[in-house]
Amino acid sequence: MGSELMSNNHLAAVLYGAQDLRMERVSTVPPQPHEVQIRPRATGICGSDIHYYQHGRNGSYVVRTPLVLGHEAAGDVVAVGKDVTTVKVGDRVAIEPQRPCSSCRQCKQGTYNLCPYLKFTGSATANPPVQGSLQQSYNHPANFVYRLPEHLSYTEGALIEPLSVAIHAVRRSGLGAGQSALIFGAGAIGLLCASVARVSGASTIGIIDIDQSRLDYAKSHGLADHVFKMPADASDLWSKSTWPTKLGGDILQQPGFGLADKVFECTGVELCVNVGIHCAAPAGKVVLVGMGSPLQHVDVGAAAKREIDLLGLWRYANTFETAIDLLGSGRLDVKSLGTHQFELDHAADAFDLVLKKPAGLVKCIITSN
Repeated sequence: MGSELMSNNHLAAVLYGAQDLRMERVSTVPPQPHEVQIRPRATGICGSDIHYYQHGRNGSYVVRTPLVLGHEAAGDVVAVGKDVTTVKVGDRVAIEPQRPCSSCRQCKQGTYNLCPYLKFTGSATANPPVQGSLQQSYNHPANFVYRLPEHLSYTEGALIEPLSVAIHAVRRSGLGAGQSALIFGAGAIGLLCASVARVSGASTIGIIDIDQSRLDYAKSHGLADHVFKMPADASDLWSKSTWPTKLGGDILQQPGFGLADKVFECTGVELCVNVGIHCAAPAGKVVLVGMGSPLQHVDVGAAAKREIDLLGLWRYANTFETAIDLLGSGRLDVKSLGTHQFELDHAADAFDLVLKKPAGLVKCIITSN
């Protein structure tokens, strides 16, 4: 085993319930033979982290025992288990926060993100949960950490996880060179979907959001050819039953917009799912990237009569090396997405800021030196 942290305990941001985040000392556990011990240097705050922080739950997954959040992470290897040969102490790495069983049918087929026994970092999906990266020491299977090129920052390393979601979404869509893409939601995932669509050969990219500052960001950074500010509440314009048809028609009449070959729905909002169906070209695809209400009213009739494929998306698989190659080669740049930064001991302040949704916020990064 390599060198370990000096103390037998370390600082962690521990969530006990809704908006009850406490900075505590927790035990520093040596890595198992197949694990590496990492000192996280940057962790991005994800939408799921915000749900846990704001409500003490993320959908049906409830914080029942103290939980360390954080799964978009990069850091330094400070110790290795005795069976680890792929990385060494001192390596700078990005963490793929999935722990599949490696034995089931899905794992053997390569779709390990669908493993029924998979455990995910910083999530209440398992009992007991796998504690996340918002702490000074974190152990993870060596097979799911990846060395970073020297010129990539820790923040860029942390953004590899959400970038992986975008890569998986574009792969699922089958986007080909010269095809058009339409993206609902100009948050980090939507912007990353635009970036990946661009390097995959999309001819035109349109982005829709209710926040003008995010649309301005997309335009100014070359991520969108056309943008549209969707009304936050369409009730003043049309009856609810006609929202998707009317709003879709309004979007398609905007300069530069047209029926899209691939639609990426990154909000999880029922209205956007249905508008996306109406904005998809015949035989097009709508990728359901955003995680919204589990049960939604979806216009399957509109999808069926034009043979629109509705594609589910669950995290990612086999994407981290691709993401690192794209960033390392300079073909894709994510540095500007990290718009806000806080130190670990101010983690609660970071979460409170994200809840306020200030103009200009894309991704908040929590760092630790």
